[in-house]
Amino acid sequence: MVEGPVLAVIAGWLCTTGYLEPLACYPVIVAGDVIGDSLCYLLGRWGTSPRVNGLRRLLGIHERKIVQVRAYFDSHPFRTISLSKIALGIGVAGIFMAGNAKIPYGKFLGICLVTSAVQYVFYLGIGLLFGAAYVQIDHYLNAIASACIVAAIASVVFLIIKSLIKKI
Repeated sequence: MVEGPVLAVIAGWLCTTGYLEPLACYPVIVAGDVIGDSLCYLLGRWGTSPRVNGLRRLLGIHERKIVQVRAYFDSHPFRTISLSKIALGIGVAGIFMAGNAKIPYGKFLGICLVTSAVQYVFYLGIGLLFGAAYVQIDHYLNAIASACIVAAIASVVFLIIKSLIKKI
């Protein structure tokens, strides 16, 4: 699957070559992004299972911490959801947590629409201006996403080690 930002850059480049119309592809890209985010949100809202609870225990994440995260999402929904969408590679976790925190769907949808609209103006603009260099842009976006994923994995490993040390 092609990541949304990369697809938007390629779409911007295709607009410069005349294959696509910018005013036609922009709402399609934003809608696709919001639909994907909505599915992830719904999974977080209704998709808790014993496996998820077992993973929480393994990571040392107790209900008290989940309540704190939910309170943070409730008090700062725009900041947390927008940053989750912008963080390439690990943003899905924040969107999942927004659903798990039971942020009202209307508020979630509004925040996602605003963030996606701004985000994809930027990515389509890059494609329109520098579209011929999409391979190099994809390389940089992948490097950023990889760095975010490595940081997330390091955090998870740290939490597991911390949890295991507490049990000893």
